[in-house]
Amino acid sequence: METRGEPPITGGEEAALRGLTPDDHVETSRFRRPMVLRVVGANVLLAAVVAAGTAAIVSRAGGGHALLMVGLLLAAALAAVLMNLVLVGPAGGLLEDLARAMDGLHRGDMACRVKDDWKDRDLQRLSASFNEMCLRLGDESLRYADRQLSSVEEERRRIGRELHDQTSQTLAATLVRLDLCDKALQDNDPGDAHRQVLTCKELLGHTIEEIKLLVYDLRPVMLDDFGLVPTLRWYIQSYVQGLGPEVVIDFDETGARLPEDVEIALYRIAQEALSNALRHASATKILVRLIIKSGYASLAIIDNGIGFDLESTLRGGTRGGLGLESIRERVGLVGGTVNLESSVGRGTRLYVVVPLGEAAQAGAG
Repeated sequence: METRGEPPITGGEEAALRGLTPDDHVETSRFRRPMVLRVVGANVLLAAVVAAGTAAIVSRAGGGHALLMVGLLLAAALAAVLMNLVLVGPAGGLLEDLARAMDGLHRGDMACRVKDDWKDRDLQRLSASFNEMCLRLGDESLRYADRQLSSVEEERRRIGRELHDQTSQTLAATLVRLDLCDKALQDNDPGDAHRQVLTCKELLGHTIEEIKLLVYDLRPVMLDDFGLVPTLRWYIQSYVQGLGPEVVIDFDETGARLPEDVEIALYRIAQEALSNALRHASATKILVRLIIKSGYASLAIIDNGIGFDLESTLRGGTRGGLGLESIRERVGLVGGTVNLESSVGRGTRLYVVVPLGEAAQAGAG
C-alpha cells in the first residue's frame, strides 16, 4: 500500500532537522578564570605600587632622586617578569604537553597522556579532563573496532550459511541428477535422460536466483543503476512484504539521485531498521517515508510494535543496541542527524535527516 501527498513534518523529524544547523542562540558562558584573574590582579597591584612610588619620588623631585626612580622602575619590571613566570609558567608547560599529546592523538596514539599533578587546581582539572577524554576516546575506538569486526564476521557467517544451506545443497542435487542422466544414457533411456536434464536446468536456475539475491543483498546493483527509491521499493517487496506487518511506503517520486555515500547510508539504515522491526517489534504496520527536499533528505521508519526502553537497550550492549549504534555511525559518516523515539508498548520511530550538497540540491529541485 502506498500513500501520497505532502506529509507534515513530525516532532522527531523536526528534532533531526534542528541537528543539521548550529544553534544560533548559544549563550556565551561566563567562565571563571582564576589564573587569569590572579595574573591581571598581581600586575595591576604592581603597577599601582610603582605608580605610587613614582608619584612620591616626583613630589620630592630633586637631582638625586632621578637615579632612585629609574632603579625603582627597573626593579618593578624585573618583579613583573618573575611574577608572571611564577604564575603563568606552569600553564605554558601544560600547553606544551597538550600540544605533544594532541600530535600523538593525530598519529593514532590513544595512550598519550599529560602531567596531571600540578599544584594549581585549574591546571590539574584541565589536565585530568584531557586525560579522561583520551581514555574515553581509546575505549570508544576499541569498541568501534570490535563492532566493525563483529559485523564483518556476522556477515561472513551469514554468507557461509547461505552458500552451505542453499547453494551448495542445490549444486549437490544437480550433480546427483547429472549422474542419473549419465546412467540413463548408458541404459539407452533417452526419455529418463531428458527428464533429468530438465531437472538439472531447474536446479541451476534456482541456484542462479539464490546467488543473485545474495549479491544484491551485499551490494544492490540497482542502487548504482536506478537510485535509492527503486532499490528500497525492491527490497521491501522482496524481503519485508508478506512477513506479517503491513508496510506503508511514502516515497519521493521526483527521480532525484542523491550522492552515492548518502544513498548507500540511507539504504543500509532502512535495512537495519526494518530488520529490527521484523525481528523484535511484533508490529502490525510499518511506515517507511523518504522525502527529498532542497538541502536535505529525510528517512522515517515508524512501527506500531511493542517498543523498548531505549536507554537500557543501548547501555546493555545487546544485539539491538549494536544495530542502533550502527545506524548512528552511518548517519554520522554522511554528516546527518538521527532522532530515535521508543518506549515500551508505544512502538518505535526512527527519523534520519542528511544534508545534501549543491549538486544533489539541484537534482532534487
